[in-house]
Amino acid sequence: MALLPMTTARLKVVRTTEFGAFLDAGTGRSEDDILLHKNQQTARVKLGDEIEVLLYLDPKKKMAASMRLPSIAEGGVTRARVMSVTRDGAFVDLRAERGIFLPFAEMIGRPMVGETVQVKLYRDKSGRLAASMKAASSTKLRAEDKADQLDRDGERLLRYMRRGDGFISENMSPRAVQENFRMSKAAFKRALGHLYKKRMIERLGDGFKLAPEDRGDA
Repeated sequence: MALLPMTTARLKVVRTTEFGAFLDAGTGRSEDDILLHKNQQTARVKLGDEIEVLLYLDPKKKMAASMRLPSIAEGGVTRARVMSVTRDGAFVDLRAERGIFLPFAEMIGRPMVGETVQVKLYRDKSGRLAASMKAASSTKLRAEDKADQLDRDGERLLRYMRRGDGFISENMSPRAVQENFRMSKAAFKRALGHLYKKRMIERLGDGFKLAPEDRGDA
């Protein structure tokens, strides 16, 4: 079976050099061996090792390999930052050697660069790894991922309050929430509730103010 870019594969080290190792592409021809550069190795490899790698195309459009795999397995769900947006979709950061493609057809709304979205890792019809917001919306997010996201969203609100007068309105419009914090109104309310439970903010009128002990962090 031909190897494809943006897929993972378990390949054998057939040659080593001072700048990396070469992996068997399975064609029987040494010129097709795939380079695993030393900068793309997360642990030392040696001749005969079989290692899991992410395949991708280098700047010269030649197949290359990296031991930096996506942070979740296929079928997993997590939060990921949007790295770039193109006319075909977007790329999200799953801590792999390359960004993972998020097609327009798999988006919910139109996320912007820098926004954090919930995605599920899957294989598209061509067999390549891709991300889906739609599939993720129907999959339960792990408890630790939810907690991490609440902390990150809460920190955005705290920075906003510390830079201003220490107050934030609960009635901020969805558009203003998106423009200021790159999150939905629902996520905004969850983050406020999270900070309130941690006693980092206090209720004041139609919003919240920084708790006295937090004002010194501005």
